[in-house]
Formats: sequence, structure tokens, C-alpha cells
Amino acid sequence: MNFDRLRRRFDTLAFKVVVFLSLALLPIGLIAVNQSRAVNQQAQQRLELALIAWTDLAAAEERKTIQRAFAAAEAFSTVLPMIKDDPQACYDLLNSYRIKSKQFSLIGFPDETGQMNCSTSLKSFDFSDNPIFLKAKSSPQPFVDIRTAGKVSETSVIVVVHPVFEGEVFKGYVVVSIPHDGLEINSEAETELSPVEVITYNNDGDVLTSTLDLTSAPDRLPIDRSLKTLVGSGPVAFREFQNNKDNRIYTTTPIIKDTVYALSIWDGDAPDLKAASLNRSASLFPLLMWVASLVVAYMALHSLVLRHIRRLRSQMDQFAKERTVPLETSQDSQSMAFELRAMENDFVSMAQSLLQDEAAMEEIVREKNILLKEVHHRVKNNLQLISSIMNMHMRKARSSETKAVLGRLQDRILGLATVHRNLYQTDNLNNLNAGEMLSDVVAQMLSVGVAPGTDIKISKEIEDVTLYPDQAVPLSLLTSEAVTNALKYVGKPAQSRPWIDIKFADNGDGTATLSVANSKGRALVDIDDVEQTGLGAKLVRSFSIQLGAEVSIEDAEADYKISATFTIADFSHEPLDY
Repeated sequence: MNFDRLRRRFDTLAFKVVVFLSLALLPIGLIAVNQSRAVNQQAQQRLELALIAWTDLAAAEERKTIQRAFAAAEAFSTVLPMIKDDPQACYDLLNSYRIKSKQFSLIGFPDETGQMNCSTSLKSFDFSDNPIFLKAKSSPQPFVDIRTAGKVSETSVIVVVHPVFEGEVFKGYVVVSIPHDGLEINSEAETELSPVEVITYNNDGDVLTSTLDLTSAPDRLPIDRSLKTLVGSGPVAFREFQNNKDNRIYTTTPIIKDTVYALSIWDGDAPDLKAASLNRSASLFPLLMWVASLVVAYMALHSLVLRHIRRLRSQMDQFAKERTVPLETSQDSQSMAFELRAMENDFVSMAQSLLQDEAAMEEIVREKNILLKEVHHRVKNNLQLISSIMNMHMRKARSSETKAVLGRLQDRILGLATVHRNLYQTDNLNNLNAGEMLSDVVAQMLSVGVAPGTDIKISKEIEDVTLYPDQAVPLSLLTSEAVTNALKYVGKPAQSRPWIDIKFADNGDGTATLSVANSKGRALVDIDDVEQTGLGAKLVRSFSIQLGAEVSIEDAEADYKISATFTIADFSHEPLDY
């Protein structure tokens, strides 16, 4: 039931109009969505470039400091191996440069054994077990590392290391320490945007500096990406969540190629960033416009067409069910389009014409029924008149054979008169109640055919079955002959009363059966006084052929039965003959 209701809803004009409007507006909507997405992507790219540029700008001072440290380490790498054994000369050279630069806390040269006698400190230090020393021995490339507690300065420093090799032989390395206090990261560069934090890290993914707490900086890094994975990727911007579930935008850019990188952390929910980029709601705008266009188009179509068609359909339904049409046009008709208004006027004219034609047809049918009933009434009267005349001849006839012949003819005429009486008394001449008609015929036959004193037991089981007159008439005549035959040959059994059983019923499969049975035994009527011409049997066969019935006769020792089964004709309307 729900499926049929849903199918009817999908089959409505409104639904189909919405579907076709959707298809018509879909290309425009797709173009708008694609353009909005392209604009959104461009805005995101511009925002990412701006944030990356800001990151690069914020780390500019730190980049200069580290670059100076690399330059100093590279310059001293050619001098210090030659004077490493003269601590005072090393101290004078390195300390004078440190004082001039004012950015470095330590410059020194640990040799290949890890012993540092040449430095800005007059003390000797052993770095043989230091991780930086081990890394410098295995890496010929300069690198940057962090020491939270420097062995010489005993403060948090960034260490710039420049290994010194002669061929493939490690000779030591130049180390330049930059205290965190001497580094400057401009987290408030000349722009309206400001990040939450700026971090620098080396190519091992170790955090070097932070504008916030250095020790807790790893807690503010992306959840699903480590700094090591960002090494060597160039400028990158992405959106991630921190461990504390805050929405963040990360931008990273190299400040020293393949060595040091800067990472800015931005508040992803900051109003400035949202204003600078198109969010997802902006990409929904074309979809909303597409839906709005559908709504406007549908409302316009509903106002101009659909509601008028529904009203016209309602008028048609009312006409089909109640045969009524609107007498006056409503105000909606004045707002209808010319084509729809013409359609409504044509329908009203057609409906009024149909009502007039139906009224004329009903009048014709009524007159036809009256005439037919009058014909049947007159035929019945004429048959009764003939029966009366034959009755007069029967009283004057002297031969018993003549009286029997005239009696049989009179019974048949009265049977026909009964049929015509039922025809003019019925309300509908197109079909008859065959059960009621057969009851009248049987009653007529029994009233004149049962001799006084015979004590015949009559049982009747006649159902109401509606038939066409073309079937009802031969059926009634067949019944008349069968009952006459039963009255003629009924006999009295030895231990019971003579009987006649008459049945007529609808079999339920489109067929009906008439059966007439009588008892056999001692004859109640002298056979010599009964007609023996065989005319009754001929009439039974003739009437059964007209009826299209199959007749079967059962002649048993105790009874005699005749049955006729026929197909009930379908009640299809025939063309009217007016």
C-alpha cells in the first residue's frame, strides 16, 4: 500500500516538473559549484602563501644569526686546526670575534679525540662522549643541534657544528653556540595576522626554538605528523589538531636549506583566518541558489499551471462521480492562462453536452422500456385469450384424445403467458430474475397439471439467478416441458407417496443447472389417456439447443430425472439502437 502511494506521488505532474527543472538547472549549479570551489582553492592558496611568507619573515632574524654562525664556523674551520695546540692564540682570535659579534656564547674547536683546548674559554673540555662529537665524526655536512644545558656555557643554546676533514680523515669540528637569549623570533611581524607560536627545528626533527615554552613545545605539534616528516618538503601549509584537540593551521618553510626550518602555528578558528579564506559554507552558496531557483520556478509554475490543472481535475472527478459541473467560473479562472481557460471552458461545454445527451438517452430508454412492457403485456393478454378459446373447445370436445392435445397446448400457451407477464412486470428488461420466473411457471403448471386425489409431494429448490431474456425464455419453456413430462409419468412407490423434485441453482463456475425428477411406480394417470406423440421430447431438445444446454437423462428403477446445464451469458452492454 505504501509502495503504491509512493509510486502515485512520483507519478504526479508536480514531481516530474521538479525533476525536469532540477535537470535543467543542474549544469548551471555544477558550474557555480565548480567556480566556487576554484575560488575557494585560490583563496586557500593565497592564505597559505601569506602564512608561509609571514613564517619566513618571523624567522628572518634567527636565520641571519644562524647563517652568521655557519659563516664563522666555516671561516674558522680553515684556521683553528693550525693553531689548536696554542690555546692562548686560539682564545685571542676567537674571543675577539665573539666580542665583536655579541651573538655567540662559545666558539671552539674539539679535535679528533674530542678534546677542546682551543675555544673562547681558557679551560679544556672533553667532548669524546658527547652526542654532537659522535655525530660530527660521521657527518661531513654542517648541522645544527640543541643543548638545553651547554657543557661550557651551562645554558640553553643552539649549537652550530662544522666538521673538519682532510680527505676522509676526521680532524675535529668547529662549534658555535648561540644562546636562546640571543635569538630573536619576531612573532608579531608587520601584519595583522599573528600566530599562536613559532617553532624552529633541525633536519632531525628536534625543536630548536619556540616563542612559548620550549620544553612543552612537542605537546603543541600536529598529532598525525612528526617534524621529521616535514624535513625537505619545502614550504607547506596544512590543517591539523594538536594533542589538546585545538584546531590549528601549520605552516612550515626552510630558513637554512636542508638544515633549519621554521614552523608557525595558527588558530584555525581565528576570525581573521576565517575572513581571509572561504569556508565550506561559502561553497554551499551555489547549492542554496540552485535550490532557491527550483523553489521559485516551482512556485511560478504552481501559480500559473499546476493549481489550475488540479482544480480542473477536481471538476472532472466531481463530474465523473456526481455528474455535476460548476455553474459559474471562480476568480481563479480569471487568473488562468488563455490556453487553460479555454480548456476549462471546453470541458464545461463538453460536460453540459454529455449531461443533455444522457438525459435524452435515458428518456429514449424509458420510452423503449414502456413500449416493450406494453408489447409483452398485450402478448400475455392475447395468449390468455387464446387459452380461454382453447378451454371452450376442450369443453365441447367429445374425444379424450382431443381434450388431451388441447390441454397440452393450453399448458404451453399459459407457460408463455407467464414468461411475458414476468417480462412486463420487471423493472429492467435487459435481465430477468430466472428463479422468480421459474417459480411462477412451475406454480402455473402444477395448478392445472396435478390431478385431484393424486397426493403428489412437490419439492422445489429454485435459486435467484439473473439471466438475459434470450436465455430466460427458452429456460422457462424447457422447464414447462420437463414439469409436464414429470406430471405425465410420475408413479406411486410401494411404501411412500409419489413425488416430484424441481431444482434450479447457480453452480458458481459461470454455469447453472435445472433438474426435474419424479418417482416411478404404479401409474397415477392412465397412459392410454395421455398424449404419446413424442412432441414433448422434441420440444425439450429444441429448447435446450436454444439455451445452449447439455441435457442428461437418468432413468433409474425408482426415479426418472432430466437435467440441463448451461453457461450463463456475460452481461456485456450491447450498442444502443437509437
